[in-house]
Amino acid sequence: MSETTTIQSGDGAITVATRGARILDCRVDGVDENLFYDDGIGIGIGNGGDRLWIAPEVAYYWPSLEDARTDPVGTAETPADVDPGDYEVVGDYEDGKGLVLRNDCSLIDSRDEKAIGLELTRSFAAADMPTDLLEGVKCVSFTITNELLVRGGDDGAVASAWNILQVPPTGTLICPTKGKVDPRSYYDPFGEKHVQSDDTAVRFLIDAQRRVKMGIKPADTLGKMGYYRPLGDGHSTLIYREFEVDLDGTYVDIPRDHPADQRSDGDALQAYNDDQTFGNFGEMEYVAPAVIVGEVESRAVTCTTHVLAGPDAAVKATGEALLGVSVSMIG
Repeated sequence: MSETTTIQSGDGAITVATRGARILDCRVDGVDENLFYDDGIGIGIGNGGDRLWIAPEVAYYWPSLEDARTDPVGTAETPADVDPGDYEVVGDYEDGKGLVLRNDCSLIDSRDEKAIGLELTRSFAAADMPTDLLEGVKCVSFTITNELLVRGGDDGAVASAWNILQVPPTGTLICPTKGKVDPRSYYDPFGEKHVQSDDTAVRFLIDAQRRVKMGIKPADTLGKMGYYRPLGDGHSTLIYREFEVDLDGTYVDIPRDHPADQRSDGDALQAYNDDQTFGNFGEMEYVAPAVIVGEVESRAVTCTTHVLAGPDAAVKATGEALLGVSVSMIG
């Protein structure tokens, strides 16, 4: 099997790397650039694209809770079992329309030393484009299913599929909500321009100039978000993503300053803006309900993504029809 697989869909294609089970890039006809972020370091090694991590971040990405709170940048380390992991191809679809990759990992929660063994499966497939695209709008559509299956561990240990799509600046992530929401801050304060909220949505500026991360609870999100970015010359792009939300599920990703024994009341939708510490990018993220050793030992969550590109007015109008709220820049 090749290091990468190209999945054709609609007016373009996505490229999936076996290493890390990442979507490396997304190409839309007529646009001479990757619409996802890629740092150019190499296949599945550096930053870029769409990847699966495991939440809670505070449990698995720092040696201890104290390190997470006092030196989050200097002590952070991604578990190699998670990314890049050791994915293998376990299925594909005819005519290059999809790919299934699987990886096993073992993790220890630094807050309580509980272990969990997981089987991770990522399934990628081409999807139907929206039927009401306006004239001039090109589109690539695909689905991702992230499945976690518990393969052992200590009772009560938790883990969630945490899907991260890295995107280039400068643009605005639009997150429709059920009324006015005050998003939760994970890192530095939001500042004056990076997060705006009204009765319809939270809008998050991605400009790679300030390190901020926000979270929105499951009960507050509509399970969709769109990243709008002008391309110049009267054209723009919008990455629309719709994901499943389970109000009966347990969401476990929480900020570092929360109690060490907290294992619930986490967020379902998240967004991150880097400050050039790790690269020139931001992130649109969603977190699935947790698997819990001895309780819920399998979870599969599917999201659908439509990547639009074309004349600005048509992209905005199509995005507004999908999101149900207005599309514009902030900041």
